[in-house]
Amino acid sequence: MVEASVETFGHVDILVNNAGINIRKAPQDYTLEEWQQVLNTNLTGVFLCARAVYPFMRQTGGGKIINIGSMTSIFGSSVSPAYAATKGGVVQFTKSLAVFWAKDNIQVNAILPGWIHTDLTASASPERYDSITVRIPHGRWGEPDELAGAAVFLASRASDYVTGIALPVDGGYTSK
Repeated sequence: MVEASVETFGHVDILVNNAGINIRKAPQDYTLEEWQQVLNTNLTGVFLCARAVYPFMRQTGGGKIINIGSMTSIFGSSVSPAYAATKGGVVQFTKSLAVFWAKDNIQVNAILPGWIHTDLTASASPERYDSITVRIPHGRWGEPDELAGAAVFLASRASDYVTGIALPVDGGYTSK
């Protein structure tokens, strides 16, 4: 992926790590294969992509890496322990990369989406949907395009002095 981008465009300026899967079940019910599937997609994938772009960004004088975490990056989940563990790991990995790669002018940040209408949240029961909505100060779930402003900011020159943050985009959910 990275080599194809460099071959096509001559460089890589921005990486957005936005892959994620979830297997909803109690921790004791996970098979090792299921646990590793979530880890490999949600955390190892972030590592592999970041590692792949690093030499190209360093060579061209810098870049932006935006990792997509989750609200569960900062608090647990009663139905998605593997997902929460990996998204918490994404935030800590983001901070570590920010520290290591600041000298190379690479800013590494994370966006923590709140309750957003996506394929991963579509299975919420009407009762769960309503109980979540009540806690959101905005009074509604977010739409995928509402993450765009945060991503544009973190990908732009306006964020050149911002690195290592985890920015919630959650309608105020984590403020309550």
